[in-house]
Amino acid sequence: MQHFSARRIAMALWIGLALFLAPRVRADEAPAAEPTDFLDGHLALGTGMSIQYDGTSTTTLGLATWTWHDDHYELAAFRFSSAQRRLGETLAGPNSVLEISRRWRLNWSLIDRSGLQLFVGGGAAYKTETDELNGSRLNFAEQFGWRFPRQENGGQVEFAIRHISNAGIKKPNKGQDFLTLAYVF
Repeated sequence: MQHFSARRIAMALWIGLALFLAPRVRADEAPAAEPTDFLDGHLALGTGMSIQYDGTSTTTLGLATWTWHDDHYELAAFRFSSAQRRLGETLAGPNSVLEISRRWRLNWSLIDRSGLQLFVGGGAAYKTETDELNGSRLNFAEQFGWRFPRQENGGQVEFAIRHISNAGIKKPNKGQDFLTLAYVF
């Protein structure tokens, strides 16, 4: 009998949800916007925490991101503030991750009316060191997030679920999962 991990089941559910909802995304519902250049982007600063496959939180992190071209592209820097441990074992020391991603905004009329912005993204990430979570410095990056409606002062709040791993290219490949909360200026 084949064993299915919680991570594989969760990934299958996310993919299934995306495939189920994809036909409901219509290009003609997307708001037309003039493309902007890199310098017309948005800075976001925030914090987060890494989580392990069993749900344990292991460390806090700080983040700075820059999104541009109507928030379709993201350049991000993450700093894991302390060693990431699980059951007394050190999985990774304090380190940094640089990431560049392409984001796709999910446009549905119900969501657009609320002002909530859902997005998914994927790209590349570079870790400053290898460890028991990622056996290579070059990794893939995925994200799924929400941007809440713009505040009176013009800012927004963004929550994202993120993952980086090398897709099994080099062992070990446990990957890093983390939750982030940021204020977008």
